[in-house]
Amino acid sequence: MIDLPKPGAYVVRAPHANRFSQSLVQHWLDSQEETPFKSCLWLTASPKNEVRSLLEPYLLKRAGAPKGLDVVSVRNLWAKGHAKNGIRQLCRSLNTLCVLKPALVIIEHAELWFDDSKESLDRQNPLAQMRLLHQWAHHAQAHVVTTVQGDLPEWSTFADGLADVSDFGEFEFRPWWPSQWGLQTNLWNDTSELSKLPMHHVLDSTVFGNLKQLAQASHSLRFENDKQHGIHIQTHGEVSAQDASVLLRMGADTVWLHEQNMETWLGLDTGQVNKPSTHDYLPKTYLNTFSRDLHEVFMPGLLTVVANPTFAAQGLMMLQLSKQWSMHCTLTRLSLMRHMTAQTALRLANWSQATCVFTATREAIYLLKMWDSEPDEASYRQWLESCFRESLPVLFSGDIQFLGEETQSELLADLHEELEPLSVLDLMGSDQNESSKLAELWDETPEALNQNRPWTQRLNALLSEDAK
Repeated sequence: MIDLPKPGAYVVRAPHANRFSQSLVQHWLDSQEETPFKSCLWLTASPKNEVRSLLEPYLLKRAGAPKGLDVVSVRNLWAKGHAKNGIRQLCRSLNTLCVLKPALVIIEHAELWFDDSKESLDRQNPLAQMRLLHQWAHHAQAHVVTTVQGDLPEWSTFADGLADVSDFGEFEFRPWWPSQWGLQTNLWNDTSELSKLPMHHVLDSTVFGNLKQLAQASHSLRFENDKQHGIHIQTHGEVSAQDASVLLRMGADTVWLHEQNMETWLGLDTGQVNKPSTHDYLPKTYLNTFSRDLHEVFMPGLLTVVANPTFAAQGLMMLQLSKQWSMHCTLTRLSLMRHMTAQTALRLANWSQATCVFTATREAIYLLKMWDSEPDEASYRQWLESCFRESLPVLFSGDIQFLGEETQSELLADLHEELEPLSVLDLMGSDQNESSKLAELWDETPEALNQNRPWTQRLNALLSEDAK
């Protein structure tokens, strides 16, 4: 049985998700005398005969009949491919099913609820959806486990815990996972070998003023040199589990949420511990890299061209997060010349320099970028000029930078309702060898769809089917 130390929403990736869900239920049934979970709710899309064959041995033994198990079939939803009202419907349904007050909730095919498009625009992004499930879990004091297989869905990156397990329920890799004292990861180091590292940096949240400073310090310590060392963050109850998971992905090994003595817990000597102060100066090139990587944490794999609805929903999320993280978001509209198409303009995009999110209509290209702080006019213009491999006046008749959260939100809402949206296939599916008659085209367009960053490279390597 996997370790679930606190109520919350967990995502577990297994080679065969449905089979793993069944094994979780079976393990719960076999260990009813020992398990702290006195009741279990199983939302399954498995056929009735599979569920019956799993439960039949327990039902035939009167003395050992399962107590506290509630099985609900979602096979009808699975056939349709989606639920009507998304995560909100799931949480409402869980409320009606909670007559047994389940301590453990196992959900198969969670994408039935997460892939909802009828929610209001500001609730369609994966962070908002996962936050709603997280709030329900804490309200019900339940441990919600959603099982997935194959590629990790976007919403899984905002779970309270994310783990890769075998079919036997054994941890193989934990990108982040809670304990009684906080969160930890084995993205950077083997957690069982931390005490053997020669140096450990301990960052105190009372010294670093906000989330951004803690993340910058973790990121710079992790990536500025190749030395293997431990990075730990000591908070004092003011950092949420979701923010803690972001700090782990930005370079930390552990985030301690309260006042525990981590040196004692980790078995460290005084000589192994360094307690740095804030970074008074960070070079501009580093700040750009930090902004890019933080953007990639919140929008994995989306520093590229996306469809209008995705751009709008994710853009609203980034506006919210940039305020929370003391960052800055810019939204820019580049109006196409009358003879220019969006397809041709995007074939000339300089993806490796832009590090932003693109979308397009038939009249304009839109860019969303996250910055460490609000850029001055010179820095902003320099970045904008670097986004394309042709001078902007050749491609565009002008540009507008949208200022103010309200104005930016209105623009995103308009893009979401675009009457003639262009799909990503429309924009990127043309023959790359076709001449644009403007300039030599950069023929490495696939980089636009594969913007791997330090933590995602590590995550993909360890979660790949070939990982040992």
